[in-house]
Amino acid sequence: MYTIDAAASDNIETAINNGTADMNFAIRSLARRLTAQTNPRYERIQISRNDTTISVQFDARKPIEMPADGQSVPWVREDGGKDDLSAQWTATQLVMHFKSGDGERVYTIVLQPDRVTLKLNVKLVSSHFSAPINYVLAYRRPVS
Repeated sequence: MYTIDAAASDNIETAINNGTADMNFAIRSLARRLTAQTNPRYERIQISRNDTTISVQFDARKPIEMPADGQSVPWVREDGGKDDLSAQWTATQLVMHFKSGDGERVYTIVLQPDRVTLKLNVKLVSSHFSAPINYVLAYRRPVS
């Protein structure tokens, strides 16, 4: 289990505000609110893998399970939205790709060389944004 290191993490609200700054005033606040709702700062991450399945749990939410072979599968978000989800795993990195009708979200989770720190790189792409929204959250595993 890895826990957020807030001091080493980007501010999600700032990233969203910057990424939506060029939007029409009439829809900008709605876009910011909806983007923030679907992209919270998770306090904890737990990752597990076996031969066939990768499982990622954010906070106390239901684990996200996906095939370990990279196959795309349908996935239903907590808000009822539907995505196609795929994942690729290497020795120190997990890339989760969520694709929906109005955009995509890519989580690149990288185990740092100290093997105590994870970085969650988030990239949000939508036809509504003038450019992708990017931010990084840092997590640490308790050292015993």
